[in-house]
Amino acid sequence: MNPEEDLARLRHKLAGLERENGDRMYLVDNRAAKAVEETQAAGEKLKQETSAALTARLEQKRRAEAAGGWETESTLGDKVEDDGDFGFEEDETENERRAGYRTADEPPISFRPPPAVPAPQVPPPHPAPVPEERPAGRHRRAAARGDDDDFANTDWLAT
Repeated sequence: MNPEEDLARLRHKLAGLERENGDRMYLVDNRAAKAVEETQAAGEKLKQETSAALTARLEQKRRAEAAGGWETESTLGDKVEDDGDFGFEEDETENERRAGYRTADEPPISFRPPPAVPAPQVPPPHPAPVPEERPAGRHRRAAARGDDDDFANTDWLAT
């Protein structure tokens, strides 16, 4: 073998090793840069979450101090403007529209004029009130002082 050929072969092999080493170093540097970016992003996210939690806790503390030091659910909880909005109304209006129901603002499908209403009759005057007989005994005293505690005629099962 020729020493020049050996030298050329070794130089070619060395160039391949240098290229492979360069590629490996690029990958190591690339992974390190990605890890640094991910760590910074996670740190920023943690910083924002911690800041939001700290702000919420400071607000709860302020509310508790404003309530005289009482940390109850009503003093610490967020105030809700409208408790009655459950989101069902939007669905109901669409279903009612499909069923043919109309709101008061919408014109009716077919309009019929209202029937003629005769003039209302004047009721006869009330007869003079008949004086009540006064009950005897303790019932008379209760009626005299206007006792409202008489629940004898109350239906307790009615709602």
